[in-house]
Amino acid sequence: MSELERRINYSLPIKIINSNRNIELFNSLLETKDDQIDLGDKGLVYLNPGDYFILDFGEEKCGGIRLLTGFDKSTSTSMKIHIRFGESVSETSSTLGENGSCNDHSIRDMIMDIPALSDQQIGDTGYRFVRIAILEDNQIVHPIKSIYCWEYVNDYVPVQQYKSVDNKLNKIYDTAMHTLKLCMQNRIWDGIKRDRLVWIGDMEPEIHAILHVFGNIELIKKTIDTAVLSNPMPCWINGIPSYSAWFLLIMYDIYNIGGAKDFVKQYQSYMDEIINLFDESIDMDLDYDKAGLTYAMKYFIDWPSYKDDNESERKDANILLLQYVLPKVQKMYSSLKMENRKLTELVNRVQKINVSVPYTKVFAAFYQLLHHDEKSYKVLIKDGSKGMSTFMSYYVLKAIASKDKEKAVKMLKEYYGAMLNLGATSFFEDFDISWSDSSRIDSLNSDNKKDFHRYYGDHCYKGYRHSLCHGWSVGPISFLIEEKIK
Repeated sequence: MSELERRINYSLPIKIINSNRNIELFNSLLETKDDQIDLGDKGLVYLNPGDYFILDFGEEKCGGIRLLTGFDKSTSTSMKIHIRFGESVSETSSTLGENGSCNDHSIRDMIMDIPALSDQQIGDTGYRFVRIAILEDNQIVHPIKSIYCWEYVNDYVPVQQYKSVDNKLNKIYDTAMHTLKLCMQNRIWDGIKRDRLVWIGDMEPEIHAILHVFGNIELIKKTIDTAVLSNPMPCWINGIPSYSAWFLLIMYDIYNIGGAKDFVKQYQSYMDEIINLFDESIDMDLDYDKAGLTYAMKYFIDWPSYKDDNESERKDANILLLQYVLPKVQKMYSSLKMENRKLTELVNRVQKINVSVPYTKVFAAFYQLLHHDEKSYKVLIKDGSKGMSTFMSYYVLKAIASKDKEKAVKMLKEYYGAMLNLGATSFFEDFDISWSDSSRIDSLNSDNKKDFHRYYGDHCYKGYRHSLCHGWSVGPISFLIEEKIK
């Protein structure tokens, strides 16, 4: 099988979460049966108009369901059912438009005509739970034989494994790995429920982890090619200047971790044009307007730190990012004997720009990695994991570990462990430690706590639009491997 191919795997639900009827009536949906419809089938689930039930497939999936139906002998007319996929139980019970519940990028809420004696695959999204409801105006209801999850599975073989004596670290690593593999689809995606675009900045943590675990696989090149072809120069990649910097860092990672020298050389002319844009943007200071290109967000690093009232610090963070990235690119160019006359002078120029010590963890990470400064370190460790970011987790943890590895591990366990405590089987697009005292995503909120998925989130991911499987959250993989945490 080609490494670019995905196979489809089928699995049964592990639990009936809820129903308007006795849950035991649905137990046969958990049982293994022959997956061929037959007129003599036994163990069918007979339903009435208005019935509903919620299935739990055990962990986050990328795919849909396979629904097998029997036959109401009075007629072969189709019945109408309402299907809702959800990354949380409460998302399956939300109506479109409610607290961010949407079909924006993948259809997860639909009404379907289901005929008798059918075997249909339905949906293609990110989910763990499914709510099936029989519409009340049905005159007939065909019995259901089985409902499988169908999911895309890849069989990449790890070239490196991680195992700790600490079971919580193993659980965090395994969950990050599950998140990563789910986002390794037709290309490397940042989220499986949301838009399936190639966001080059978003995937820097993913490619970093893939290089460590699977090596420089063809999927990386395929994804990079897509990014290059869809962002012809001159432009800021994905319309975000910092994403062009992340692209350069990705190429350095492919060279430094993946050892793919010829691969990197193929993209020199593209990297040269990015370097030229940064050269045009920097003299004694940084101003992306000087490059004369449009952008969607001027000084973006990540969503939690993107606020209208702190542009000066976000600008400093972009300077720090360039101070971190460009010397690495210069080292790569020198090692590969790739010439760029502007690069050395650009590195010298950007390093002369002074920035203030940041007051947020996300930005302090770069400052600490560059300067090993006591003030930035205090920012990083203040209030534990408060102010952490899933996208920037690798850099925050690396910065803390540069001075105190044990403290970095403690923060990792606090932050990612809190997601596990909420029932996570994949890591989230964003998470604030203050959200920890919420109801679990796999429960019906019987403890009267605030519903995490319904009420939290920010920016473009409020409420149920919030992705609970986002590839940029896999920073623990690279951190645990590189720091050799036992």
